[in-house]
Formats: sequence, C-alpha cells, structure tokens
Amino acid sequence: MKKIAVCGKGGVGKTTFTSLLAWCLAEQGREIYAIDADVNPTLAEALGFPPEVVKEIRPIIDMTDLIEERTGAKSGEYGSYFKTNPSVKDIPEKFSRNIKNIHFLMMGAMRGADQGCACAENAMLRALVTHLILREKETVIMDMVAGTEHMGRGTAKGVDAMFLVVEPGTRSIKAAREIGKMAGDLGIQNKYVIGNKIRSPGDEAFLKKEIGDMVLAGFLPLNEEVLTAERQSRSLYESSAEMRGIIQKIVQDLKI
Repeated sequence: MKKIAVCGKGGVGKTTFTSLLAWCLAEQGREIYAIDADVNPTLAEALGFPPEVVKEIRPIIDMTDLIEERTGAKSGEYGSYFKTNPSVKDIPEKFSRNIKNIHFLMMGAMRGADQGCACAENAMLRALVTHLILREKETVIMDMVAGTEHMGRGTAKGVDAMFLVVEPGTRSIKAAREIGKMAGDLGIQNKYVIGNKIRSPGDEAFLKKEIGDMVLAGFLPLNEEVLTAERQSRSLYESSAEMRGIIQKIVQDLKI
C-alpha cells in the first residue's frame, strides 16, 4: 500500500493514528509524504515538529501568490478565468517540511464561494491531491477531513486503502459508516477500521459488534502518553513503546 487516506469524525484521534503510521513506515526506510488535509490541522505537531517550525508552516491554500502564478486567478476575484489543472508537480518537494524521511505538507480546507477566489484555490488543492495520489512515487498518507471533499472519482481510485478511525461511541461509528459508503461509491476498495481510545475489553467488544461487516484492523488504547508527547513536542511513535508496538503489528498484519 502506497496511497493511504485516514478519515473519521472530528476528535476520534485520526491525526494520532496518521502520525504513528507515518513514523512506522518511515522507520522502514520509505520516503513518506504526510499530508494534513483536515480543517483543524495538527499533524505537524503530532509528527513532532518543534513549535517554532510549526508556526512557520503555511497551508498551500493560503499561498495566494503561488495560486495566482499557477492558476492565473487573483485572490478575491469572481468570475475570472483560471486554469482548472494547474502545474503542481514541483510543490511536494519545494514546499514540504522534513522530519527524518517524512515530508510534511499542509493543504488547508476547501473553501466556499463566499471566501475569495475559491474556485481557483480549490482547483489548486484538487490538482495537488491528484498529483500526490496518482503520480507521486513515494508513499502518501493523508489526514483527511471527515468526508472526501479533496477527492474526485478518478483520484480516489488511486487510493490503496482508507483507514476509518473510531472511538467506542455510536456517533463515530455512524460517521465511519457514512464515510465508508462515500469512499466505496468513489471506488476505494480497501477500508479498515481502527478503534481508538480503548479503555477496556468491553470497549473492544462494543466496537466489534457495532462495526458490522467493516474490517477491523486493530485497537489503540486510551493512553496518557499521547498528552505527554504533545506537551514535549515529540512524536508519540518515539515516546511510547506501547503505541509503537501496536502500530508495527497493524502494519505487519496488513502488509502495508
């Protein structure tokens, strides 16, 4: 698996899982592009970038000069012509921040028509996602928004697997089912559930029962080391032997 999307209801811990997976695969010697496409971007912190570096990272969607250069549309203009398939092949290398062999990019959220030159900005993001999934040779892991807004049908077919992160509660499972259906409609075949914030065997049993025919890939415990790693600006993978072992087993079992 080289192209991976991670989805789930807000707050379930998909960014934590994304960071663990990125570090685990990077430790194997693979070059990883870790993409933060969430509306509340925190993947840089989860990967362990220092606070001073995090402050300097700009979302691609906020790079107005770059968007104008590539699309021909100025921010704030309505009804103007712009390139719907702008050149983006140099962006992953040029604008990523690196931590070991993990290359990090922050996309920014898709915008509505009332927020400036949204069409050009969204075209830029879609073009970049398409390039990363269909043309980039390295492994790509995307921390997504709850839905599949960044993907079109053709792009989604390039995704090897989607991980749906849930916690032991009905709302996150309902969201996972809805996202899984959307993903299936787009052509994503391999969908795996990750149970997070597990406190007891009862939580595991609840999730096994409620996820139905979705494939369960593993459980991550409710672990205080998550907060400790965050406070120390360290990656959880480096900080927690328990979490490291669990994610390594998931990667091995699924042959990622």
